[in-house]
Amino acid sequence: MLEEIYEKCREKLSKSDHRIFGYLLEHEHEIQMMTAEDMAKGLNLSTATISRFWTKIGYRNLKELKLALYKNTGTTPFSRMDAALTRWRENGISPEMLMDRISSNLNRTFQVLDPENLDKAAEALLNSNNVYIFAPDASYGLGRIFAYRMLRLGICVTELPGGSQIFDSMINIHKGDVVLLFAYSRILKEVEALLSHAHEAGYSTILFTDIAADNILSDADIIIYSCRGELNDYHSMAVPMMMTDIIIMKASQRSDKVLKKARELEKLRGQYMNILPR
Repeated sequence: MLEEIYEKCREKLSKSDHRIFGYLLEHEHEIQMMTAEDMAKGLNLSTATISRFWTKIGYRNLKELKLALYKNTGTTPFSRMDAALTRWRENGISPEMLMDRISSNLNRTFQVLDPENLDKAAEALLNSNNVYIFAPDASYGLGRIFAYRMLRLGICVTELPGGSQIFDSMINIHKGDVVLLFAYSRILKEVEALLSHAHEAGYSTILFTDIAADNILSDADIIIYSCRGELNDYHSMAVPMMMTDIIIMKASQRSDKVLKKARELEKLRGQYMNILPR
């Protein structure tokens, strides 16, 4: 897609504009994590020059270009798995390869994710009246682990169903509540509805996603971004699990209930060990 845009616009671009476009083409796989400041620094150009560039290629800003590129990708589960299997056959699967992949995804995650959002998420959970979670598809396992760990803090998490059944739950979500939303690869309609309803009902939202550019992202109160790999690649849940774990640990560190609940758990296990041995 970038090549097509370049061919259409190349005749009206200045020398600096050609440098900017060359930079985009060279770093095509990193665009979703890129900022205008990164580009200005990498090209030794002013941010004003970068800002003027976007309208020349038909976009208002870098964010709009990211969104267009993301929607144009057109990857499918089959294409991602086919590409991954090809690479695995050629290079093999080893602990070193997996560690390199996780390290790369983690590094790219923190190029986008503000670490303060992890602290904000932990605080929001501890200060909430009720916690709800919508974790479909590949994120289902993350949702279950999260709900299990929250019980140790005295927080009962209500899982939200998909489809129109979600409305029966939404009427019970109010100001002071927190809704965790998982949206990897795409923004489901349920997520759109919950983000929109949050503005009316007054509850807070925490959005876990690997999407770096989408207009609807601004509707979430806290965004927890996780890189899961290249667009046309096997999408690992390793880094999303790390981000979930970090929030759980930060919440546990701040909670004044964690030791009390641990003692209660130990006592309960001892009381009923003859009935339900571990």
